[in-house]
Amino acid sequence: MKIGIFGGTFNPIHFGHLRGAEEVRENLKLDKVIFIPSGIHPLKNNDIAESFHRYNMTVLATEDNPYFEVSDYEIKINSPSYSVNTLMHFKKLYESNTLLFIIGVDSFLELPRWHKPEKILKMVDIIVMSRPGYNNFENSEFIESRIGEGCYSLKNSDRKLYFLKISPFFYSSSDLRRLLRNGRSVRYLLPQKVYEYIEDNKLYRE
Repeated sequence: MKIGIFGGTFNPIHFGHLRGAEEVRENLKLDKVIFIPSGIHPLKNNDIAESFHRYNMTVLATEDNPYFEVSDYEIKINSPSYSVNTLMHFKKLYESNTLLFIIGVDSFLELPRWHKPEKILKMVDIIVMSRPGYNNFENSEFIESRIGEGCYSLKNSDRKLYFLKISPFFYSSSDLRRLLRNGRSVRYLLPQKVYEYIEDNKLYRE
């Protein structure tokens, strides 16, 4: 199988995450996409809902798509969620399958700050999703050269990077949290079940 590994805080998960994952799955012909909500995020520690809330919201958001799964791997470990360790775990779990690591272009540009980024780039092919306002990813220190339409070689690695232009979604999770803190509606920006979960649990309020 070809399996997409899609990690993130999902704080909260919204239609940008979901539509992006669906377009990646369809364009790259993936058999499934595994969403992995982070536990203790090593780079983000402010304004993050508890991990079980983010996991529950991700389950609610993906439950009607047979190609989507959610893993609680990162939220079960009592230590920072490093992507390199998560990928090693899933490579062992799916050792006879092909894994691809799905990240947004904003996250890719932060890769130098990650834990052992060079090891990540040697383990799996990378799928980078476009995002409004981020157009300079080709300047990344990890890209060697362009080898085809939307395909790049990586420095010191035989893996490839695929850049996929997905349907633009002009709201980030931080935008949604800001709306909620200000008492504004976030309807139609995320799944109804996620909206109801946020309301029921009074998340992202002052």
